[in-house]
Amino acid sequence: MTNPPEPHLRRPIVGLDPAEDRLLAMIAALASEVTMLRERLDTVERLAESGGALSRPDIENFAPSPEATAERDALRKRAIEKIFRPLRDAAQSLTNSGAKD
Repeated sequence: MTNPPEPHLRRPIVGLDPAEDRLLAMIAALASEVTMLRERLDTVERLAESGGALSRPDIENFAPSPEATAERDALRKRAIEKIFRPLRDAAQSLTNSGAKD
């Protein structure tokens, strides 16, 4: 039996309160999980539409078409933009206010 892989440690954001940093890490992890769930649901929907089996091996071995991959990429990008928009807007606001000084 092999040991599980070591968790990938991320570096804290400099100047951010440790509690805020942990909260941001939790949000990023949840966003990742939601994205994976959406892709898995997309797989199940595509298999169901094609009349294919919905067994675990069929789901695990599903390879999306290039068009489906493009659709998934667009959904992922929109989700990331939506989830992290407040951070982007805050950073942009700080940058803009710093430029005025």
